[in-house]
Amino acid sequence: MTTASFRVASAPVSFGVDEVLSDDAWMPAPDDMLDWMVDIGFEGTELGPPGFLGDAAQVRERLTGRNLELVGAFIPQHFSRNERAAEDRIVLDDSLRVLAEGSPSGSRPFAVLADHFDEPVRLGMSGRIANHPEAWLSDARFQALVDNLHRASEVCRAAGFEPVLHPHAGTYIETASEIARVLEAIDPSLLGLCLDTGHFRYGGADPTQAVHDYHDLIRHVHIKDCRSAVIDSVAADDKGLEEALSRGVFCELGAGDSKIDAVIEALRAYDYQGWLVIEQDQALRSSDTPESVVAGQRANREYLRHLGI
Repeated sequence: MTTASFRVASAPVSFGVDEVLSDDAWMPAPDDMLDWMVDIGFEGTELGPPGFLGDAAQVRERLTGRNLELVGAFIPQHFSRNERAAEDRIVLDDSLRVLAEGSPSGSRPFAVLADHFDEPVRLGMSGRIANHPEAWLSDARFQALVDNLHRASEVCRAAGFEPVLHPHAGTYIETASEIARVLEAIDPSLLGLCLDTGHFRYGGADPTQAVHDYHDLIRHVHIKDCRSAVIDSVAADDKGLEEALSRGVFCELGAGDSKIDAVIEALRAYDYQGWLVIEQDQALRSSDTPESVVAGQRANREYLRHLGI
């Protein structure tokens, strides 16, 4: 495999446009953020929170004018809650419509499916779920999760998009054992895996080992670093995901414990040929400036360049 097989994209969350935290001190304007991505050298972007880049026509115009590809849309769903299925289907259909109508010519974005992160018990105990069986899914809800994940994947495929599952902190697919259980239960003909190196590490999984274990399923990769010391400190204070994010649990590449270089080496060994989406989920403080945010993301891009990407 050659390094040209990797293409590098970014995501709005790297610039403080986040789906989990809503109380950032400030937020970049969409056009400014996209201009920064181009200047740094990214080839594409994920969609970000619904509406941030505008309606479908605006998304297409903004990305086409900058020669950026649309590489994916992050779509959270309450997979273990059958009672939420109808409203979730509306969200899914709306997201897929934006992908269909907003993708620049030549883009082949993924439908990035994630369990939702709005259940207080999971948000509050995130990072220490393994020690709290009261927060685990019942067998009935686990089966509902798998069934609804399959249904959502079928909808995505019918709309022309390849679905991938994104295990995520603060959800019912967070820990290494939860990830393994779900991946053993899914139909690989329906959906693949989005390996997020930061969220895998957050849940106690080894991202490099995940490449070895799940390489046949990996279709999309989010490159994210994670500080385990922050997870430990948040757990010691009996706090959850929002506090971890505010303390900077996801950091610049190379500053955490995800072992990004080893992940890249493993992906090369299995001939992964797809997007590497640099993500650094972060909350913007009043001390952050456009210049400091851009500098951080430029450093992330340079980190991969040093690895030959």
